[in-house]
Amino acid sequence: MKGILYGVGVGPGDKKFLTLAAVDTLKKADIIAVPDTGGEKTAMNIVAEFIEGKEILYCDMPMTRDAERLKAGHNSSADAIIKRLDEGLNVAFITLGDPCVYSTYMYVHRIVLAKGYDAEIISGVTSFCAAAAALNISLCDGADALHIIPASYEGTDELLKLQGNKVLMKSGKSLGKVKDSLRELGYDNSSQMVECCAMANEKTYKSLSEIPDESSYFSIIIVKGDEK
Repeated sequence: MKGILYGVGVGPGDKKFLTLAAVDTLKKADIIAVPDTGGEKTAMNIVAEFIEGKEILYCDMPMTRDAERLKAGHNSSADAIIKRLDEGLNVAFITLGDPCVYSTYMYVHRIVLAKGYDAEIISGVTSFCAAAAALNISLCDGADALHIIPASYEGTDELLKLQGNKVLMKSGKSLGKVKDSLRELGYDNSSQMVECCAMANEKTYKSLSEIPDESSYFSIIIVKGDEK
């Protein structure tokens, strides 16, 4: 009997955000798959106490936009996981936040499903929901629209003009440019940011003027469009 792959969302940065379903899945899994980006393994640190003694399968997930390198990493990771599934072992692939939101896990998920194996998603707390809570604000009310924007990609300026509230993710090295765009649109006082949400070094910024030009990869900007 073949094993099952589980994509487990582990929340934004602190084990207290792990769901009961996530903990249960981690404890039952035979193998824990960990995305290997070449840097700090934040997701693994979050779940450390729940995976003691389990086999760890490191999956190559390079931090790059090179399509060929990404595809190679996804395929090699899927192949390694499928080898374990063929042995009848269940694999839990951990990913920050929720697996359905900008997660490298989903590429592996689709490959495994396409090859005839079972794969399930264990939802997690998203970083932008946790960020809104840290700022003590809502993301949207009543008929408000909410737009999730990958802010370091082309087309960001046009997306920022959409009516409604915005969550800006993946700003990275483009943060300075993103700030300029927000300022031009008049969002000086309606833009707030959380850096490293739910981590030990979490920082909150209540206005655009407070936000630095450089920040951690784990930074979320929330723009309340009706509060210029």
